[in-house]
Amino acid sequence: MKKKRRAGLAKRYIKKRWDFLSQDRKGIMHIEGLPVTKLAKKYGTPFYVLVERKIREKMRLFREAFPYHKLKIQFASKCNSNLEILNIVRQEGGEIDASSIGEIILALLADFEPHQITFTNLNKSEQDIYFAAQIGVQAITVDSYEELKKIEKIGEALDKKIDVFIRVNPLIEIGKYSTKRHKYGIPFTNVQKSIDYAIDSKYLNLTGFHFHGGYVTTYLGYFRALKKIFKLIAHCKKRDVEIKSIDLGGGFPYENDSPHYYSPKDFGKKLIKYLEHLCKRHEVVQPNLIFEPGKAIVMNAGIGVFSVLSKKKLPKRAMIITDASTYGFLPDVLVIKADYPILPATKMNRRRIRTYDLAGCTCDYIDMLEHNSKMPVLEEGDLLAAMDCGAYSNVMSSNFNTLKRAPIIMVYEDGTFKLIRRRDRYSEMFAPEMDVLKVYGDPDELKKYYNVFRANIDKLWGGKKKNGQNESNGKR
Repeated sequence: MKKKRRAGLAKRYIKKRWDFLSQDRKGIMHIEGLPVTKLAKKYGTPFYVLVERKIREKMRLFREAFPYHKLKIQFASKCNSNLEILNIVRQEGGEIDASSIGEIILALLADFEPHQITFTNLNKSEQDIYFAAQIGVQAITVDSYEELKKIEKIGEALDKKIDVFIRVNPLIEIGKYSTKRHKYGIPFTNVQKSIDYAIDSKYLNLTGFHFHGGYVTTYLGYFRALKKIFKLIAHCKKRDVEIKSIDLGGGFPYENDSPHYYSPKDFGKKLIKYLEHLCKRHEVVQPNLIFEPGKAIVMNAGIGVFSVLSKKKLPKRAMIITDASTYGFLPDVLVIKADYPILPATKMNRRRIRTYDLAGCTCDYIDMLEHNSKMPVLEEGDLLAAMDCGAYSNVMSSNFNTLKRAPIIMVYEDGTFKLIRRRDRYSEMFAPEMDVLKVYGDPDELKKYYNVFRANIDKLWGGKKKNGQNESNGKR
């Protein structure tokens, strides 16, 4: 009697961090038990998937890693500001690090209170500062002496003290990691001028210090930054000012295959002990400790699913044309040369026996998703899945070539799913230009746009059955 052939070579593809993945006997990828083909049929490709369980796990990991009674986890919403993600962060007891007024508004829409939001960026207009100060955000992070004076001026106009953090560049250097050329923060060597200005101001309330890590390649960076910040806290103590918060920013790596990867669990307890030691040494009240993880929370939870459109045979290898793009789907391939693991989502039980160049769909020769990609034999209609793309993918995507940006589907542990961002529509993509024409255009010139105004372009483009882009949800 012949033995039944095993259905899987999934272990060749599925890494431990992707514990939400599995496969069936046909080699179809499943996400939390849900066949990826079901989502492709319902929504069309390309699309993003976010795994809800993984986002919650990462939020809880940070809380467990830093056992401190005044810990605050502020999600860096710049990396993925979808409302559903913000809701999960709130449910998990997190707060929001907003880098724009738009992100503040999104946080408010996700039911965060203003005091649960910090406003941290390099460029704040007077209107931005007015808005943040009037609603009462937790703090506005100051990035320069000039900005400090601008905020003071607005505080005077509002006749109120505005809570501020001063962002400090500690000028640390550990191996290849250095903040000496960072654009963020006031250099440690001349930050005292700004501190004294804030303390002396009638309209500024200095409540904390901030450190922007940015791709911190060694966790020793947080220890060095903390040590320098306490020197500033000691100065404030001499001025009879209590610093209530220390914000050590983000920069945590997401889980990956790099030998340099570290987890918050690797150093969290040590950092808390060091913080408590510094508080005793300088005889100050233990402050709030804030972290701003972004990609470390959502990167591993994201999957980008796209289709093979065609195949071309080149002199040295074959090229696969896909319906994804480095402009409108995986922009970090262009921006930071990101190397996403790409899996054969409909051939998970096949061996990698071919070498392909995976090309994006836009009319630009540099739009290449991956070179020398090892894959099974691929054919038109096969699905591919870019893993670990939950951060900076959809938020940085553009409409280059006037292409629609992809929808996002949240998949839950029980296999149900929900559309949390639909695909773009042509009508809204054209609206900024058409609105101008309607207001300022010559009536005679507008005649040629008459049919465009009347026609429902999205409807003409194709019905839901043809496109497979029904926007309903999956029994949730």
